[in-house]
Amino acid sequence: MELLEVDVLVVGGGACGLTSSIVLSDLGIDNLVVEMRKGTSDLPKAHYYNQRTMEIFRQHGIAAEVFDKGMPMANCTVRYVTSLGGDGELDKRELLCFDAFGGGPRRRASERAAAVPATHLPQLGLEPILRRIADERGARTVRFQHEMVAFEQDADGVTATIQDHAAGKAYQVRAKYMIGSDGGRAVGPALNIHREGREKLAVLVSAHITADISDYIPGDAMITHIIHPESRFRWGVFVPVGPQWSKHCPQWQFSFAYHPNETERLTAKDIVPAIRESMRLPDLDVTLHKVNEWWAEATVTPKFREGRIFLAGDAAHRVIPTSGLGLNTAIHDAHNLGWKLAATLKGEAGEELLDSYEAERLPACARNAEWSWFTFQNHLMVEMGLGLMPGAPEEANVQAIRDYLSDTTYGEMLRARAAEVAGTQRTEYGALGIELGSQYEGNAIVPDGSPAPAIDPMGDIYTPTTRPGHRLPHAWFEKGSLRISSHDLTGATERFSLITGACGGAWVEAAEKASAALGIEIKAIQVGVGCDYADASGLWDESKQIGEDGAVLVRPDNFVAYRSLNMVKDPASAIEGALRTVLSRNAEKKAALATAKRQPALA
Repeated sequence: MELLEVDVLVVGGGACGLTSSIVLSDLGIDNLVVEMRKGTSDLPKAHYYNQRTMEIFRQHGIAAEVFDKGMPMANCTVRYVTSLGGDGELDKRELLCFDAFGGGPRRRASERAAAVPATHLPQLGLEPILRRIADERGARTVRFQHEMVAFEQDADGVTATIQDHAAGKAYQVRAKYMIGSDGGRAVGPALNIHREGREKLAVLVSAHITADISDYIPGDAMITHIIHPESRFRWGVFVPVGPQWSKHCPQWQFSFAYHPNETERLTAKDIVPAIRESMRLPDLDVTLHKVNEWWAEATVTPKFREGRIFLAGDAAHRVIPTSGLGLNTAIHDAHNLGWKLAATLKGEAGEELLDSYEAERLPACARNAEWSWFTFQNHLMVEMGLGLMPGAPEEANVQAIRDYLSDTTYGEMLRARAAEVAGTQRTEYGALGIELGSQYEGNAIVPDGSPAPAIDPMGDIYTPTTRPGHRLPHAWFEKGSLRISSHDLTGATERFSLITGACGGAWVEAAEKASAALGIEIKAIQVGVGCDYADASGLWDESKQIGEDGAVLVRPDNFVAYRSLNMVKDPASAIEGALRTVLSRNAEKKAALATAKRQPALA
C-alpha cells in the first residue's frame, strides 16, 4: 500500500480544514487535506464572518477576495415583516427594522475595533475560495473523495488509512500530527470524544432557492424575518445567497424551525408551496435547489486533544446559528492551532505549547456555545415584544398584530415596547464583545496579575486591552507613507511582535537579543512622538495601557503574550523569559517565569 509522509494530516475539507491548511502552508508546514465529499459545500449554510475572522483572513491574504464576492455591510439592516406579498389586512407590513453587524450607527464602533469590517458571503461561496488558495499554497493538493477510514497513533505520529473513492484504492498517510475537522463524523467518535451540552433544542430547516423577489423585499436587509400570525410557520427568515446583492439577489436561503416534539414535517414537494404561502406570493416562480435539516445544538467536546490528534471546528463544538458564531469559531480554532503546530514542528517551541490549544480554545468555544443558546432564546422575547404569546390561539395573535399596527395610542405603546425589546437583539446582531473579546489563560500566556476588564453581559461593548491573554487592540500606525495596523506586525508567519513607546529603546534592543538567543523572529517597533511609527488614529494611545517605557509582546496570532507597564532593570531577560514560558522552552522555565512575572520597575 502506498505510504505518504506529511507533517500534518487534516481530516475534513470544510472551511475549518481548508483554513487550517492555508495557515500551515503559509507557515511552511507540509500538510494534506482529505475530504470524503465530492466537493465543497453545495448549501448556503454559514454566511456571516465577523471582524475577528476577517482580520485572520486579512493576515493570510484571503480577505480581499471574500470582500469582493461578499455583501457590503455598511448599511446592513435586519427587518421583521408580516409578509412580502398579499393584500390582507396584516400583509406587507413592517414590524421592526434595526441596524446590524456594523451597519448604520454601529459602523463607528466597528471601524475602531478592527482593520476590516465583517462581511456576508454564504458558505457555498466561501469554500471554493479557500479550496483554491489551499491548493495554490500547499505542496500537496486538497483531496476530495478521499475518506479517512482508519487511524492509529503512537508516540511519534499518526498513521491513517485513506480510501480514494474516485480511483477505488486505499493508501496510508504517516503524519506527525492530525487535525480532525470532519464535523465529528469519524475522528472524535473513534477517540471516544463526543460533544456534550444542550442537544436537540429544535429542528432547523434551510431551503436554498432561486426566486425573483426584487419587487417585494427591502434591498439593504441582510436578514428578513417573516412573522405572520396566520402563517403555518411561526418564524421564517430570508437570507440573500448571491452572487448579486441588494433586492436583485437571485438566490436565497429560507429557514424555519420545528419544535423538537413536532411530528408532522413538510415533505420536499411541500417546501415550495409552504414558502409561497409564507411570503403570500402564491404565483411566485421558485426553483428549489436543496433542503437541509439538522438539530439546533449548543455542545462542546470535553477535550480538544488526544495525543497527537486535535479536534477543531464542528468536530469540537456545535453552536446554534443565532449570532453566527459557528464557522467563525472554527476559523479561530484553525488560527490558534496553526502557529503552535508550526513552532513545535520547527523546533522553536516545546511540545507543551500544544497543550495551550485546548486550554485556550475550549473555554472560548464553550462560551460561544452558551451565547448561541442565549441569543436563540431571545427570539421568543422579540415575538412577545410584538404581542405574540406562545401557545395562544391564532385569533389572539391576529388581534395582537392588529393592535400593534393600529394608528392608536395603544398601538404606539406596543410599538415603543417592541423597539425596546428589539434592542436586546444586539446580543445577536452586534456582539463585538463576544466576537473580539476572547480571553485566554494557560501556559502560552505570562499573566501580569492585573484584573480582566469587565465583561458586558449583553455582549455589544468591546473593551480593548493589552492585558496578557487578550486580543491585541487594533490601531493604525504610520511610518512615512506606510500605514499599517498593529495586527500587521506579525504577518502570516510565526513571528512575534513587540510594541513599545518613545522611551522604550531598551526593549527593542532586548527583543533583538532574545531573538538571537532563541532563534525566534521578533518585529519590534517604537510608537510615539519622535519614533519611526506614529499613532495615526490615536487608538493605540487609548488602549495601550502601558507607559512610554513599557512594552507589549504579541504572539503570532495577535494575542498578547506578555506585558510590562514600564521599563524593567533587565528587559532582555524579561523578554527571553516570557518567550521561554510561552513557547515551553522548559530548560529554564522556572527561572524564566520568575523573571518575566516579577521584573521590578525602575524608579
